[in-house]
Amino acid sequence: MRVLIADDDREMAEVLKAYVEECGHEVIGPVTGGGLAVIQAFARFQPDVVLLDIMMPRFNGLTVCHALLSRKPDAKIIFVSGSLDGNHPFVSGAGASAYLQKPVNPVALREALEALSTGPAVA
Repeated sequence: MRVLIADDDREMAEVLKAYVEECGHEVIGPVTGGGLAVIQAFARFQPDVVLLDIMMPRFNGLTVCHALLSRKPDAKIIFVSGSLDGNHPFVSGAGASAYLQKPVNPVALREALEALSTGPAVA
């Protein structure tokens, strides 16, 4: 799968890039310029999956998620956050396919990507 990584923390984006590549997927990001840059990159590259940080400048991940899903309702988005819990109503109601807590566990990332590549969305 083609994966767009969206995290304003450059070091975290590089770690996620390495993890995704270890899983055998192509990274078409990372985007570290904030939410608006993510929306633009999504339109340009049409990724299969977006790894999306929730706390970013110029549109947070929740806003970006809504924008991406309004453009492509079947978009596969995996939230990544160290500050918001996956069960928070704003997070669980945003429409993302999965949620991973920072620091991201490589095994959990692999499982989330495999689930999205083989079947329906996971919670």
